[in-house]
Amino acid sequence: MSSSYDLFSSFEDEPGTVLFVDTETTGSDPGEDHPVEVAFILTEYRGITPCSETTEFSSLVRPPVPVPPEASAIHHITDKMLRDAPAADDLAQQVMNISEKADFICAHNLPFDMGILNRSFAGVFTGFSQERRIDTLRLARHCWPELPSHSLQALRYRFSLDETLPRGDSHRALFDTLLVKSLLDTILQQNLTGANNLEELVSYIGTPLEVKIFNFGKHKGCLVEDIAATDPDYIRWLLRQEWLPIEYPDLSHTLLRKSRKNGKNGA
Repeated sequence: MSSSYDLFSSFEDEPGTVLFVDTETTGSDPGEDHPVEVAFILTEYRGITPCSETTEFSSLVRPPVPVPPEASAIHHITDKMLRDAPAADDLAQQVMNISEKADFICAHNLPFDMGILNRSFAGVFTGFSQERRIDTLRLARHCWPELPSHSLQALRYRFSLDETLPRGDSHRALFDTLLVKSLLDTILQQNLTGANNLEELVSYIGTPLEVKIFNFGKHKGCLVEDIAATDPDYIRWLLRQEWLPIEYPDLSHTLLRKSRKNGKNGA
């Protein structure tokens, strides 16, 4: 057997298969709410170049609770539409069949979708460790930190992500999954990350982000920069908490950087 391929082929061209996902749900709490629609797109990549063939699967899902009108107002899926839809348990085997073919899983705000999927399809997605997760929301924040919004729909119109897509409805699972794939491919085609393969892309996504606004605690909604200047005792207290780098690693990184900077400036 010739070893020329082993000697001269690049790891950058190693194939990896990405499972793009989106869920429409009964609400915004991944610990409590249920899917009313799921969609999956399976695509193989060579390095960071997508292959042309894809596999798609989508379905309405009958939840065990009524759909609140506030949720229907977003995705326009109603209890009447779900009356004859399969329950999550009825879809579990089909979902497993497509997910087990993937090396990576990708969504916009992936932690939310993973929370929904792990509760609804127990055991199906446990193989996707942190090193196998691609969150395009976090990726977009890395690539375009100056943008006022990194929502999928805002990025859709800013970068014409739907230009080559079939006509579809926003906030429906399959169309939004196509948008996620279009977003990832746009970022990779423009070489905004410096990654040569999907493993390097995941590493890039995992690097710290600058946090600008507190989203918890007594200063929720306030600029981190302002609180660092006006309430340094609170910042010092936060940095002593063991849970901070575990639960809020980006904030921990931001506060450490600011405290070191302030320390140098005050020296």
